[in-house]
Amino acid sequence: MRAVNILFVTMAGLRQGPAGLTSDFASTRYRVLIPAQQLSRLGHSVQLVSLPPGAALPDAVKNAACDAIVFSKSFTASGVNEALAAAMRSRGVKVIVDSCDDHLDHPELGPHLRRMLELADVATASTPALAVVIRAKTSRVAQVIVDPVEGVRGTPEFSPRLPALRIAWFGHPSNLTGMVAREKDLYALAARMPIELSVVSEPIAPAQQLVRDLEAASGGRVRARFVPWSPEATAKALEQCDLVWIPVIDNAEKAVKSPNRLVESIWAGRLVVADPVPSYQPFADIVPVGVGLEQAVMAALADPARVEEQLREAQRRIARVHSALECGRQWAGVLGDTQPRPVRLNLGCGDKILAGYVNVDVVESRAGMRPDVVCDLHQLTPFEDACADEVMSVHVVEHFWRWEIRDVLREWLRVLKPGGRMIVECPNIQSACQTFLENPAQFSREDQNGQRTMWVFYGDPSWKDPLMIHRWGYTPDSLKALLAEVGLKDVRQEPAQFKLREPRDMRIVGIKP
Repeated sequence: MRAVNILFVTMAGLRQGPAGLTSDFASTRYRVLIPAQQLSRLGHSVQLVSLPPGAALPDAVKNAACDAIVFSKSFTASGVNEALAAAMRSRGVKVIVDSCDDHLDHPELGPHLRRMLELADVATASTPALAVVIRAKTSRVAQVIVDPVEGVRGTPEFSPRLPALRIAWFGHPSNLTGMVAREKDLYALAARMPIELSVVSEPIAPAQQLVRDLEAASGGRVRARFVPWSPEATAKALEQCDLVWIPVIDNAEKAVKSPNRLVESIWAGRLVVADPVPSYQPFADIVPVGVGLEQAVMAALADPARVEEQLREAQRRIARVHSALECGRQWAGVLGDTQPRPVRLNLGCGDKILAGYVNVDVVESRAGMRPDVVCDLHQLTPFEDACADEVMSVHVVEHFWRWEIRDVLREWLRVLKPGGRMIVECPNIQSACQTFLENPAQFSREDQNGQRTMWVFYGDPSWKDPLMIHRWGYTPDSLKALLAEVGLKDVRQEPAQFKLREPRDMRIVGIKP
């Protein structure tokens, strides 16, 4: 399929953040910015336009060159988006209307959203439950596209420093109604142990008053604090808490919501106690969904090791189902890009994001660059057996201990198809030793003078990151022998193509039988 030129239209404001373009609206990050990034990596051209409610329609947007236009969360009844959708459709542009909320019965937004869905060539929804609602109310069939996980992947941990239990809640103020509905559950647990409750949300007066009322009604057993929302504040609350509580009021609007809060909390390594929203049910077999707060906490305290193992399994499930890569693939399918592509993995990509590859790393971002899939390279759980045509790692193997590298390479071999290539580039320690001996005084420095020597032995110190330390060195012969040992055939050396290339670096290639 040829590259598609896609125009994303969002009501939200966009701003430049430390890691690139971002928005304060979570739905815009999930349904616009991350999909746009992934579609670009798949070879498509993407434009972004912000049209907030009340904005006029610029001619430049109306006449923009594109093959498809995606309207995300159209919260405007002014007719601007409807006019733009009609104009684009008249030009033969594919119109996609994306929904992540049910406002079809809203007195003002409802008629507008129904007209947008009538104009759409394709309707998309963030959850199966929302797709069912759209079908029931408009007769439109909506294709479901999952939201990608956001935030830092943390180590699963449940080790409360009792007597006080630290509970975090985060979300939009409208979701606080769930906490009011379940306040008796909170007080029942507080009767057993003191609770420190952190509520991270937009600092509006009613929300702040609600938190004060919860504390006052607990008889001093709940110490509650309100934290103004920001991505950083949410991340800090997740890092510092023992568990996350997601009580949800039982109504039709909440029933169609995505699992973002649940997924983000598990991804951070935290136990989650949540009410049974339909989108949470895929995790109900391994985390306490639909279990009362007191019952869930007491069960967790009785077996913390089991909680941590369940969280690890939940994280593996998230890495498979909610990766940015999977999100991008689903959007590409909606756009008509269903052709199979060679699956080429760039393992341990760091900040070197390669077009045409699935970029995989254990960290969420390095130097502002985000991988397509976040996972531990010891266990490539998002990938099935024999799914990849090529597996490549550039300056990665030297970061593993010598006693673990065989198992790591066998795991990489697992996901490689028979006949597929494994490419390993890394520093050549033999060349580094020879260079070092030419002038030890000069080549023992930590600056650029040590790039071909000391950096090969120990890693670049400027990263100031233990993950960037080198733990073993290889010569061309020793690396070829290692790849043959784990099961590759036709192992050979080829010219290095990345970093400083020859002679400091080397490239060894093998074929899976």
